[in-house]
Amino acid sequence: MFVDPTPDISVDSVDACLPQTQCMRCEFASCLAYAQAIVSQNTAINRCSPGGSRTLALLETLTGQTCSQLDPAFGVYHPARPVEIDETLCIGCTLCIKACPVDAILGSARVMHTVVTAECSGCDLCIPVCPVDCIKTTSFKGNTRAGDKGVCESKSKRYRARFVGKQKRQSVGTNTPQPQPLLTESATRQSEIAASVARIQDKRLRRSKR
Repeated sequence: MFVDPTPDISVDSVDACLPQTQCMRCEFASCLAYAQAIVSQNTAINRCSPGGSRTLALLETLTGQTCSQLDPAFGVYHPARPVEIDETLCIGCTLCIKACPVDAILGSARVMHTVVTAECSGCDLCIPVCPVDCIKTTSFKGNTRAGDKGVCESKSKRYRARFVGKQKRQSVGTNTPQPQPLLTESATRQSEIAASVARIQDKRLRRSKR
């Protein structure tokens, strides 16, 4: 059941209820963008699968919307699982670093990348951009009987801080002229990525024939 937006509900108060994984499963660009839509457009509060029952209950109390369960169209709840990189396959393309909203991946161009597990929000945005499929979600090792309580408050605050920090840094970067790589360097890098992808695909093909 939907109710008229309550004038005294702030975007910040709604955003504070969200897990801050920045996963975009709600189909908004960030948790803040989803909070803005809830306040200004009365968007349903049951789109946040990483938040689980904890987030849903908080949003119900805050907004007055009544939603008995999460909308499965936007995913189902499962405990947050950080990703890991198979460092033997990583080619240092930096695409996962750019995709990570909370700066949980370390590395640089042509250098093996690694995940800071404690800071990974489990958004999985790095997985589809990896050209060699070397990123996987880890197995959940927590208490599966704890229910869908979502992300704890301390973690959500840390995710938000890291996300905001990356946004500010990128904003400064867009206003600062950056040296452009030589065309030959860019072409070489693309060639290296293509060659690495071909090697991985060839390995998988050989394995499938065994």
